[in-house]
Amino acid sequence: MATNAQSQNPISEALRKITYGYYILTTRKSAEELSTRDQDYIAAGTVCWVTQVSFEPHVVMVAVEKTSDLNETIQKSRVFALNVLGRKNQPLIEKFSRKTNVEEGAHQLNDYNFEDGKTGSPLLTDTVASFECNLVEVIHSKADHVLFLGEVVEATVRDADEPLLTDLDANYKYGG
Repeated sequence: MATNAQSQNPISEALRKITYGYYILTTRKSAEELSTRDQDYIAAGTVCWVTQVSFEPHVVMVAVEKTSDLNETIQKSRVFALNVLGRKNQPLIEKFSRKTNVEEGAHQLNDYNFEDGKTGSPLLTDTVASFECNLVEVIHSKADHVLFLGEVVEATVRDADEPLLTDLDANYKYGG
């Protein structure tokens, strides 16, 4: 049953019915190409607005908040990876909704192991799957998110766990 606040805004109520998955979006860029960094930089965050938009070639779209570090870093690096979360990965949602702690020597992001993908983007090794993308288009609008279209160039499936879907009543954090 809808609350009074939801009933007063049917657009918000209807939009809450859309289902999404959870992903950790990652990218890496060298310092000399980033205006706000003095060393190589890894950006990572929890995102849920992701969809496949083409079969040939395989292209996905991800929405990233304009104020997120991911926005500048993806535009400069021209690559990104999406790490698909399964049910067992639920703790990663909140861990990656905050500032990312990088331990390069230990190959860890927020205490989770990663390996370098072929594009240079970090791939979280405990997730259900990862896919790496070359950026093909950036779509800016008056909206509060930027849309990135990426051609999938590599993919890894690690686990048969079911993908984790959004639960709007759980109040999970968003980092993208």
